[in-house]
Amino acid sequence: MPSSPQLSQSFVFPGYSFNSGETAVTITATITKEAAIPANPAVNAGTLTTRTDNDTGVATLNVSHTIVTSGALVDVYWTGGVRYGMTATKSGAEVTIDGGSGDNLPTQSTAVILCAQTEFEMNFDGDNALVIGVIYSNPSDTGALGSVDFQDTSSGSVEQVDLVHYTANGGVKKGTNVWNISGGDTNVFSGNRITKFFASHDSTSAGTLYVLV
Repeated sequence: MPSSPQLSQSFVFPGYSFNSGETAVTITATITKEAAIPANPAVNAGTLTTRTDNDTGVATLNVSHTIVTSGALVDVYWTGGVRYGMTATKSGAEVTIDGGSGDNLPTQSTAVILCAQTEFEMNFDGDNALVIGVIYSNPSDTGALGSVDFQDTSSGSVEQVDLVHYTANGGVKKGTNVWNISGGDTNVFSGNRITKFFASHDSTSAGTLYVLV
């Protein structure tokens, strides 16, 4: 029986390597970013006690939750979905959430986790990118979910990426956490120049985000 070809793909970040058994590709980066995403306290978990519409509701959290700044942007996680960039206004344990993008809010009484976004600087023009990789690593919580929203200078979203600890994605996966644009993958990062990104995750363990362009 003839042997089957074995293909591999690697995402090489300074000091790290992420691999899969999908498509062979050589990646060379000129811009890299390693971003630490802080742990999200367990007190930010609660219930969607009011659902007004697809992008408006009230989440009731532990009274000692850390969503303390009214008007802050938060990402809202639940089983099967995430809505990112929602405006949060607190009143004790109740946090009113509004706007944002992503999945429609779940049904009332669904368990949710709110996480304040963390902003990071990063400057590149997606129109000129040959390859882009976005890898989320959280070895202490391999089921953790995350989100990163790449934005332009006017805070307009260029591309948002849903994340999961990379081994749950099979390592490097085309169209999920790496885009080999020079190899024919659709460039979902084209448009205005990216000057920053906002990241979050639903985990009580700190994680790390790796971005390679």
